[in-house]
Amino acid sequence: MAQKSVHFEKSVPASEETLRRLVEDTVFSLPSDYIAFLRQSNGCEGELGIKPGWVQVWPAEKVLKYNEGYETTEAVPGFFAFGSNGGGEMFCFDLRTAGKSRVVMIPFIPMEIKEAFQLAGDFREFANYFGKQQNE
Repeated sequence: MAQKSVHFEKSVPASEETLRRLVEDTVFSLPSDYIAFLRQSNGCEGELGIKPGWVQVWPAEKVLKYNEGYETTEAVPGFFAFGSNGGGEMFCFDLRTAGKSRVVMIPFIPMEIKEAFQLAGDFREFANYFGKQQNE
């Protein structure tokens, strides 16, 4: 059976200066696996092997602006948005527990903690679904 091709685009690596600013300007301690990903690809977009089926990881130089614009800190304290499904949900790290960085999906409307749905235990697990079809 022929494998269906999937859509997935990576970006050029983020510069060390951009990553340094991101880490310094973020009130949270961002997961090291997320920073390592940005060193290889400063964002991405494509198919996601789990629901919701599509992922956009925002570039390092835009992620803080997007969090501010969406008022993530005010609406869902303890969460840090790093991307979306290109539609009505954003992907966030749940950083409320020290040493943990679960990846959750939260609707933009209503943006409430009770709406958070866990997708992966950490970014590395989440990234394993990049560029894959659902039900692979």
